[in-house]
Amino acid sequence: MHTVLLNGASSVIPNPQLLINVVRQRVRQLIRGHRPLIEAPPGMGFCDIALSEVIARKLSYEAAPGVKPDGSFAPIVAFPGLPSEKKAA
Repeated sequence: MHTVLLNGASSVIPNPQLLINVVRQRVRQLIRGHRPLIEAPPGMGFCDIALSEVIARKLSYEAAPGVKPDGSFAPIVAFPGLPSEKKAA
């Protein structure tokens, strides 16, 4: 993994945790035989290919439902009309 590619990809996806997960999932796909989305020279590693795809903006992400932009989760709201799941001691 080249530092230049890592710095370039982190400018596209600034959150390091999201970048790690995007690259991790793409490396899994490449290992399973999916084709690269960019021109990749022979001998280029899967991680370098995934980082290059992020830099070329061929890969992106979208937030899961219920996750706020700051990374915190939305509060869980109880369905009205159902009894409480807690039992008396």
